[in-house]
Amino acid sequence: HFGAAFLQAIDWALTVDVTQRPQTVAELKRALCTDHMASLDLQDALRGHGAGYEGGDTVIEGDEHQPMRERLRAKARRFLGTLLHPSAWPLALKMTGAMLATALLPMGVTALYNLRAAEAAVLASELRFVEQMAHSTAGRISQFITDNRHLARSLASDDDFSQVLAHAAGAMTVPALADKLQRIVQANPDVQRVSLVGMAGQVLASSEPELAGRSYAGERFFQEALQGRAHTSGLILGALGNLPGVVMAQPVQAADGAVLGVMVLRVRGSSLATIVDEVRHDAALTPVLIDHDGVVIHHLQEDLIFSSLAPLPAATQAALKADQRFRRDSVQSLNETALAAAMVGAQTTGHVAYHSVLNNREEIAGFAPVTAHDFVLGVVQSRTDFEAPLQGLYRQLQWSVALVGLLFTGLALRFARSIVRPIRALTQAAGALKEGHYDGTGVEVKRRDELGQLGRTFNVMIDVLRQRERERRREP
Repeated sequence: HFGAAFLQAIDWALTVDVTQRPQTVAELKRALCTDHMASLDLQDALRGHGAGYEGGDTVIEGDEHQPMRERLRAKARRFLGTLLHPSAWPLALKMTGAMLATALLPMGVTALYNLRAAEAAVLASELRFVEQMAHSTAGRISQFITDNRHLARSLASDDDFSQVLAHAAGAMTVPALADKLQRIVQANPDVQRVSLVGMAGQVLASSEPELAGRSYAGERFFQEALQGRAHTSGLILGALGNLPGVVMAQPVQAADGAVLGVMVLRVRGSSLATIVDEVRHDAALTPVLIDHDGVVIHHLQEDLIFSSLAPLPAATQAALKADQRFRRDSVQSLNETALAAAMVGAQTTGHVAYHSVLNNREEIAGFAPVTAHDFVLGVVQSRTDFEAPLQGLYRQLQWSVALVGLLFTGLALRFARSIVRPIRALTQAAGALKEGHYDGTGVEVKRRDELGQLGRTFNVMIDVLRQRERERRREP
């Protein structure tokens, strides 16, 4: 039932230290009657109201006599209370903040929206670009493989080779066949060697004479061709020289369709790599060629070749160890699972944006299947490479907003001060009225807006109060 100011006034009067109590009856009267202004005369009511209210918290007059620690705590509480209540902020600060938000927020949001739209457009354009590069290069690889298949088919249909395999009369001798195969290899720089293999798997003639007598009986490509089916291997490492290549086995058949032997043509892996590396005419692009298992068979970084994009199943690891086409017991993973999910086994051209674990950066990749084989070609690009110009625009945007913000802050502060200055003059005049200085309570009015009208109304009110106070003092 009692106001906080009244109870605090009693506590103030009961302070043990005499110097900390109210020193005059007037001080105690104002403190006790702060909640009941009607019981005071005009001057005391104004003083009591001014002393009993500050920043929304009740403050007892004589607070300056409190210990330094208590005063600091009180100031800290008032500061935090003001900070947490925007309604208590200075008017100039609130007006400046409102004008800045009104001016800069739409500009910033619009600029950021346009920047994001530009980033999306550039990303879409680059995704189409790397996809087209992958599609074009995959088409060239497919044509390369197809052309060499035609060569192998043409050699397999040569009567000289079929007659030797059939032991027909008048057939060319084996040395003559070897010489013919050497001339074919010399005429085609993409072909590493050509061999004619008999039904037992023994090499009868080869462009490399040291291979004569070697057995291909256990090789998968020979077994497939022996069944009458042409076979093209993946990229494999040869036992001699350890050079990578692609083996094309074509059955040599008699007129009645019976298989007489196998023509084995080995294409240089370096020729395949040359086609892939032509993507590098743009230094920002990195080509990646993988096989059907997701094993990298060509990459600019040689230490990544014959590693898998994603961890391989145990059965696949066992099969690779058994056929030894990569001449190693296990295939290490690059842990690029996002890229592997998109590329491995891809049947159509596509693209993907992902985070590269290997390079620890955001990348994009376009990929396309090689239609003549089970290879998939990918073209990888870092997002940093094509987003660099946009980063420059982003920094320019930040500087523009900062400079415009500084300029507009100055203009907003000047405008806010023009509003606050008359209000501050009214506050000072009210303070003089509180102290009883009626002669100094008028305000100078030069404006014709609402603040000017308020100032003139205040001056009229002061004149009325001054006259009433004089009349009250004349009364006995």
